[in-house]
Amino acid sequence: MISTMHPIEEKIYKVSELTQLLKLTLETQFASIQVLGEASGVVLASSGHLYFTLKDGAGAMKVVMFRGQLQKSALAKLENGQQIIVQGTLSVYPLRGEMQIIASNMRLQGIGDIFAALEKLKKAYQEKGYFDRQRKKPLPLLPGRIGVVTSPTGAAVRDIVRILHRRFPGIAIVIFPAKVQGEGAAAEIAAGIEHFNDAGADDKVDVLIVGRGGGSYEDLWSFNEAPVVEAIFRSQIPVISAVGHETDFTIADFVADLRAATPSAAAELVVGKKDEFLNRIDFLRFGIMRHMESRLHEKKSILAQLLMDSSLAEFPGRLQELAQRLDSGEFALIRLFQQSLNRRLGQWNRAAQRFAAFDMGAMLENRDLQVRNLGMQVDTRFGERLRQRRERIGLLDSKLAGMNPEKVLAKGYSITTDQNQRLVKDASVLAADERISIRFARGSAAAKVIKE
Repeated sequence: MISTMHPIEEKIYKVSELTQLLKLTLETQFASIQVLGEASGVVLASSGHLYFTLKDGAGAMKVVMFRGQLQKSALAKLENGQQIIVQGTLSVYPLRGEMQIIASNMRLQGIGDIFAALEKLKKAYQEKGYFDRQRKKPLPLLPGRIGVVTSPTGAAVRDIVRILHRRFPGIAIVIFPAKVQGEGAAAEIAAGIEHFNDAGADDKVDVLIVGRGGGSYEDLWSFNEAPVVEAIFRSQIPVISAVGHETDFTIADFVADLRAATPSAAAELVVGKKDEFLNRIDFLRFGIMRHMESRLHEKKSILAQLLMDSSLAEFPGRLQELAQRLDSGEFALIRLFQQSLNRRLGQWNRAAQRFAAFDMGAMLENRDLQVRNLGMQVDTRFGERLRQRRERIGLLDSKLAGMNPEKVLAKGYSITTDQNQRLVKDASVLAADERISIRFARGSAAAKVIKE
């Protein structure tokens, strides 16, 4: 008799079924565990949940601590490089099939090896003066060419190019492709920095962005290595370091001329919007006008004070006429300046329409020269008019001083007034026995009229 054996069919799992089974198995068998390791890639989400990687020299594991548990944790604020003990449950994240620890508590154990190594490097370079503020180079006001040293395929380079073209269309961007992590990355990054510094005059860039997107401390370690640090330190071109996220720090960040929180932030820092640049020109133009108006009103106030202080009743009308002439001169000067300024603004506006099509470096040099020439013309014309007004005011002041009654009295003359304090210019108007007052340079005397 022959019997046929049918093979036992093995169950075929869906991916979701298998991950759910693993999740239940792990959460049952490892419901309460404690794991020691170094925190890396720490990210606090806007929801309040904490995500990081726990690692040692031979392994790594994802950890998530939800907001409620984080608020009750013995260590409420976690930083990269800290050696900690995490207590929680081993589980699986079904959407990615990744094993992770769902933490219920964590406490500080010490400082991890990677963080300790980074602190040692930081201290050594700081003692050598690599971080001194005195050696930091300022960024150019408006660079014509921008160099970028980063991976040509990462999100960082796309963000930099997109933001630079949006904020200033037509700006020249030169990218040096380099590895940003792993073996040989530090040498390629340093080679990119040196390439831009050794370029000829036609290929020179005005500022450098060196960086990459976020990652763990191990991923970012190339930016702590000596070739990169030394290349940034020796660079004659201003360097912006844009490594990782806002919470990530490398030695490159400290030695660079400026540190940006992200590659996108670096692109925003390196150029201003074209509108902002044009608004700056308008601001300077109005500043010049305000300064001129202030100086003219100051001189007008001096003249008004002279009018108030004068004791000569015969001169107010004439001084008012002079004040009007001064006002007319002021208006004429403002019109002259406005006409000159309008001509310059017309030239600027026509140039602004061709702004993106021209070489920005040459155009800015030309605009700077025009602004300086305009400033020199304004200073020259204003100084000449101001000198003329000062001479005129000085002449009037001398005339007023010469006709001051006090000085006339000092020459031996006197002023006679009747009982009603009216000036006596004709002796025939006086009656016998009428009392009069005589004022001398020093003091006065009462007198009585005697009719012969």
